[in-house]
Order: sequence, then structure tokens, then C-alpha cells
Amino acid sequence: MFLRLKIILISLLISTAAHAKCNVIYDIGDNLSKMEKEYGPPPPYRYPGMNIYPFFAKDICPGKGLDEGIMIEYRFVNDILVAINFVALNDENNNISKKLTLMKYTKKVYGDFDTTQNPDSFTGFHIFEKSDEFVVYQRFLGEENKIDEQLYLSTKKYDQILAEHINNFELGKIEEELDQSQ
Repeated sequence: MFLRLKIILISLLISTAAHAKCNVIYDIGDNLSKMEKEYGPPPPYRYPGMNIYPFFAKDICPGKGLDEGIMIEYRFVNDILVAINFVALNDENNNISKKLTLMKYTKKVYGDFDTTQNPDSFTGFHIFEKSDEFVVYQRFLGEENKIDEQLYLSTKKYDQILAEHINNFELGKIEEELDQSQ
């Protein structure tokens, strides 16, 4: 009897955690052509060789507690999905981050982390490394006192590809697309 109760409780915990995570539809490593078939070409982006598809989280993750003011960005480098970002779309009053929506989602899905006794005032980041997953939650005060709050999902391999691509652009090894067309 005790074993049966224990199995039921463990099953409930596992199913609750599985249902809490947003199904972001596409997988890190997927080709851009999958999204192009569904949504057409991506909007222009400032880094050559990179593309971003932005969506409201409520459209991708209905019922996951991410309905208001959270954007999901699918980031591609050379037509390969390298990262998925959840971004809080804060106004001048930081209304989205003040609700702690993204922080609560992160803790529920990826695990608890220390946000001090007052999560509203938390600034910093937390890295979750599980097998090949590379997940970073960050919350910093940005320009014009807006909170820059994001949840970054990738793998070690594809995070390295993204970092190298951005670094090469900043070092001038990759020209801006506007410069190339002239």
C-alpha cells in the first residue's frame, strides 16, 4: 500500500513538472527552413548571418503562465536554430518584471535559485546546466532603468556557435549586410 502511494505521488510530481514546461515547438539545431515554411521569411536583423523570429509567449505557450508581456525569440545563425530567448517586454515602470512571471516560470521549470528574501529586487543571473542543456536566467537594470529580464535556452555547442558569430561580427570579421551590398 505504501509503495503504491509513493508511486502515485512521484507520478503526480513528474507530470506536473512536465506540463509546466512550454513546448517551444522547434528544437535547438533545427533548420530555418522549418519556420520559413510555417511563417515565411524572417524579419531583417542587424547581425549578418543571423535571423530572429519573435512571437508572443501566449501564442506559443498558452496556459503556461507566460500570457502577458513575454516574447519568445527564436535565434538562428547561418540558418540553424542556436537559441530560444524568453524576454520580458517591460515598460518604463517595469510592470512585466514586477509580476515576477518569467522568474516564477524559470523556477517552476528549471529549478529554484536564490533570489534573496525580496525577489522584486533581485539582479543577477543563474545558470542551469543539465546534460547538454544550457539555460540562463538573467535580470539586470538596463537603459532608462528598465529591467532586462530574459530566459535563454540553448546547448553548449550552439551557445558557442552564437557567441563566436557575434564576436566575429564585433571584431569586424563579418561585414554588415548593408556594407556588403554596396
